Amino acid sequence: MFTTAVDPEVMKGVLPENFPADKLSQPKYKMIVEHNVFITMRDGVKVACDIYRPDSDEKFPALYATTAYQKNLQHLPVVPTFHMVEVNKIDWFVERGYVYVVQDMRGTGDSDGDFGFFSLQEQLDFYDCIEWIALQPWCTGKVGMIGESLLSWAQWLAAQHQPPHLCTIIPFDGGADIYRDVAYHGGVMSIGFPSVWYNWEVRAHYHMGYGPVRGKHNSKPNQGKFDFAWECINHQTFDDFWKLRRSDIKKIKVPVYSIGEWHKSGLHLRGNLRGYEELETPKKLMVCQGETDGDEMAVFNTPEMRLLMLRWYDHWLKDNDTGMMEEPEVCLYIRGKDEFRFEEKWPLPRTSYTNYYLSGQKSGAVDSLNDGKLLPEPQKSGPASVTYSYPQKNWTNFGGPGSALIEHGMVYPYREILTFTTDPFEKETEVCGNITLTLFASSKIEFPEYKETKFLCRLWDQFPDAMQDPEYPLKAMLMTQGRLKSCYAFDKDEELTRPYRPYYTHETPREIEEGKIYKYEIEILGTSCYFKKGHRLRLEVANYDSNALDHGGHYYGLAVGKDTIYFDGEHASFLTLPITYVKE
Repeated sequence: MFTTAVDPEVMKGVLPENFPADKLSQPKYKMIVEHNVFITMRDGVKVACDIYRPDSDEKFPALYATTAYQKNLQHLPVVPTFHMVEVNKIDWFVERGYVYVVQDMRGTGDSDGDFGFFSLQEQLDFYDCIEWIALQPWCTGKVGMIGESLLSWAQWLAAQHQPPHLCTIIPFDGGADIYRDVAYHGGVMSIGFPSVWYNWEVRAHYHMGYGPVRGKHNSKPNQGKFDFAWECINHQTFDDFWKLRRSDIKKIKVPVYSIGEWHKSGLHLRGNLRGYEELETPKKLMVCQGETDGDEMAVFNTPEMRLLMLRWYDHWLKDNDTGMMEEPEVCLYIRGKDEFRFEEKWPLPRTSYTNYYLSGQKSGAVDSLNDGKLLPEPQKSGPASVTYSYPQKNWTNFGGPGSALIEHGMVYPYREILTFTTDPFEKETEVCGNITLTLFASSKIEFPEYKETKFLCRLWDQFPDAMQDPEYPLKAMLMTQGRLKSCYAFDKDEELTRPYRPYYTHETPREIEEGKIYKYEIEILGTSCYFKKGHRLRLEVANYDSNALDHGGHYYGLAVGKDTIYFDGEHASFLTLPITYVKE
């Protein structure tokens, strides 16, 4: 559809061998549509929905989607330009015996009330809508939820309230913790998503999408007044504003199929992985392929993904057991091998967590500030530390590529930041799982007065030296990313922390002392990559990132200073990789 991400030869891998397509619900109905059916919420506000149902007097299970994008826009072309189209192919499910209900969240589209970006009242609206749907004469009383991205946030949040008639959810590419997954990555504010996305994709369409040229004005002049970027700026810590908007996974009692995308490490992936790990209900996990924004939309709308979701809905909403729950629980796309593989659990039980140590030795592989090396053992010789200053002279702000450089129209992510690169792999090696970077570092802060620093990290699969051309940027595939702001690095939530994933409370920021060496454990989001012989793994570390590479980039602030990263003795910094295969 958009990229090679939806190559049929790749997509067929999401379906297990002997997939029982002939045993699933078959197309046999035409569709009846009821527009702007209003449902009264418990506080009296009326929300609008469109109901798509089979042309039959039978009763059917229902699929419920709730959106802030306006239900009236869900029939725009399914292309990345219109990423707000996140409901999949409605008539496809209706033809197979499902009622499909699409609702405008309060304060959006045709609904009354005020939008509060997943406020408690909106979450209760989800509950009330599900229960209303279940009691309609065309419904069997069984309701599932459907939708991608923002529509998946709603699924995580609705399910924690345990509506009695909600039977299952499939959060596709959806975060479960808006503070950590969306707004503040490691405590560092995301710029692109809370500001650009919300203002362009949500607020602007309420008014700029309707104008004299189209012959229609928005009759609700105050619609869209909720200012997400302003709320983010005024809620920097994980306070009650954010706690309300984090799904309590332990409260979810319905079966969940969590489906994520490896390339969404800057947004949703963390929610899909953490959600699966913490669920105590029947569950499955799939993580799909993709390279760039829009690939997730393409995968979501493939015939193969629809068949997979139909099988899940048939199982939990129609009692059509085709053996799905007897099959492996996890399906992962393995980058580098470019194929899907079924596994029993995530993290993979055979994972060998292996340290690679940062060093002052030269890798000879990257034209960066330091060209450091990653070693399988702590270095025995070489500089004991590396110091770099920020901002670097060519870093730009929101209007440019950030810490990356653009030369002759090409993006160089690594020239003015720190890098640490392995030697070429001598054996084919698979990395698949959650990753942690442990840094020993000290800082000298020249400005501002509040003493803090931050670390923004990227991991790359760097292609063999023979494939590189000195006239062009290094050929490599971005694997995953991680971030941490120093002021939040001292207080962990022990219940949610795992050996492979630090989980910080982000409630009480603390200054650091200049010159003091601190140990920072940085969560780098899970990934999969099969490193072929001759490939290298490259770690990038800086005080700043790039809006060209990091889903819109992060707030740099007014930071002027120096960070020193240490390699020797008691302060050997290291990257912990989940090794799942080494070819003998």
